[in-house]
Amino acid sequence: MNILKRALYIFLLFLFLIAVASMFFPSKFSFERKTIIKGSVHQVFNQVNELKNWSNWSPWALKDSSIYENESAYSYPSSGENATFTWDSENEDLGSGKLKILKSEVNSLIETEAELDFSTLRHNWYFSEVSEGIEVKWVCEVELGFNPIMKFFGLFLEEEIGQNCELGLSRLKTYTENLPNIQGVEVGEELILSSWFLSIRDSINPVDMNNIHGKLYERINTYLDSEKIEIAGSPLVIYHFWSDTLVDIEAGIPIGDSVLVSVDDIKLNKIEEGKVVTAVHYGDYSRIPETYFGINEWMRKNKVVVTGPPWEIYKTDPTKESNPEKWETAIFFPIK
Repeated sequence: MNILKRALYIFLLFLFLIAVASMFFPSKFSFERKTIIKGSVHQVFNQVNELKNWSNWSPWALKDSSIYENESAYSYPSSGENATFTWDSENEDLGSGKLKILKSEVNSLIETEAELDFSTLRHNWYFSEVSEGIEVKWVCEVELGFNPIMKFFGLFLEEEIGQNCELGLSRLKTYTENLPNIQGVEVGEELILSSWFLSIRDSINPVDMNNIHGKLYERINTYLDSEKIEIAGSPLVIYHFWSDTLVDIEAGIPIGDSVLVSVDDIKLNKIEEGKVVTAVHYGDYSRIPETYFGINEWMRKNKVVVTGPPWEIYKTDPTKESNPEKWETAIFFPIK
């Protein structure tokens, strides 16, 4: 019994010493890690700003990649301010938690907050163009509160979290530098001639975007065949409006000249002659936002005034070309 009492006293004394010592331990700490990545600031920024891209480089993906595979774990949209990602892993190093983007400034700053089982972490990302490439600085702030046990273990957290940050930056650098340089595509102005097309306009929830294009094109093609009207170019889509809950989309197929349309759901429309800002996106459609980033940045620097909604022309038919790397999509913004 004396041995048990002595062990209990020692244990209580240990807890007391930790509690007293913790008064002198910080309740929060911060540190930073950084690297330089050769490539486009748009691509680097988008790897962090789009939460679904974290599976490409996150150090935690090496411990449990399945947490990034659950579509329901992401908010819609899954990028930019207020986007969230939740996870629940059987890996004890990951546990469960929620990540939220608190602030997003295009190509310069991303602030996130991670709610974990044991604490709250703030991660700030800074992106700046330097002569060697893109400098990415990852700053981590850890809130431990006033729990003496947590403050004690906090002494060892910086090394562990710091190693994860270094690994994440290393993987981000490797992954991004091996991406096709989409933003290296030339953005410029040109004059286009007017052209006719038959189209169907619809409003849908953004989550249904993957299913709408083929449905609308099939309906238009059926009508073209029935009326023996020849197709004069690649299919296009005009995005009249886009929000978190609604997309106003118009899918069209070019024709050689104006025609009378005998059905209510298909309309005759025209792209007017005028100036546009344009670029070609090469690759999978899921990465088109990266090209839009580049176009928008070019227009901002050149003080361009946009006069209408953008449209895309799909130069490559994915049903005939199975390799996404060979897909070409032309993007147009009408300007003054």
